[in-house]
Amino acid sequence: MRSARVKMDGGGYYHCMSRVIERRMILGDVEKETFRRMMRKVEGFCGVQVLTYSVLTNHFHILLRVPEREDISDAELVRRLKLLYSKPMVTDFAVALRTAREEGNTSYADRLRDKYLYRMYDVSEFMKTLKQRFTMWYNANNKRRGTLWEERFKSVLVQNSENALVMMASYIDLNAVRAGMVKDPKRYRFCGYGEAVGGSRVAREGLSGVMLSLDPGLLIWGQVSHKYRKLLYIRG
Repeated sequence: MRSARVKMDGGGYYHCMSRVIERRMILGDVEKETFRRMMRKVEGFCGVQVLTYSVLTNHFHILLRVPEREDISDAELVRRLKLLYSKPMVTDFAVALRTAREEGNTSYADRLRDKYLYRMYDVSEFMKTLKQRFTMWYNANNKRRGTLWEERFKSVLVQNSENALVMMASYIDLNAVRAGMVKDPKRYRFCGYGEAVGGSRVAREGLSGVMLSLDPGLLIWGQVSHKYRKLLYIRG
């Protein structure tokens, strides 16, 4: 029997990790970049925040912030659906939802919304969606079938404290260095730090969220980057 996954009531921080089946070294640059793009789309759909991450040749790590569940408008729901689904599907959904509202059929409108809302603000649904979508893409491009990942993903609840978040983030961003793939994590574009140094706004926001637990006065990326880099080498 599977043990229940530990989750915080409301918001929480999680270190998530999953490995390719049989630990096969199959994730090259194309696969890593595709995974990264999918991760960002699923992040936006689920309403969670990837603080940092690292994608290696046979596994990945993600430090995830899951906010407390909140109600979202119909317009926001449609916007999020566009991140994952085709234009015709989203258009049909939007028309059906609008029609239900205009006809005063609130219960039907709620049922339409609930088909997607339950997948938001939840670490398990984020990981399930990400892994399933990447598996579908990988299998289609490699003419294979079946599962791509070992068992369930692993997750550790991380306390929102200075030491816990910063140490976990630096551990994740230094994965490629420990693996001997690069000497400097800023040279590895498939981790949060490398993406942030490359200019990605969303990656910088993630690491800024980590560093705010250390110093609420870090307001601009230059300050965040300078202090985080020092911590990478001191604590990493």
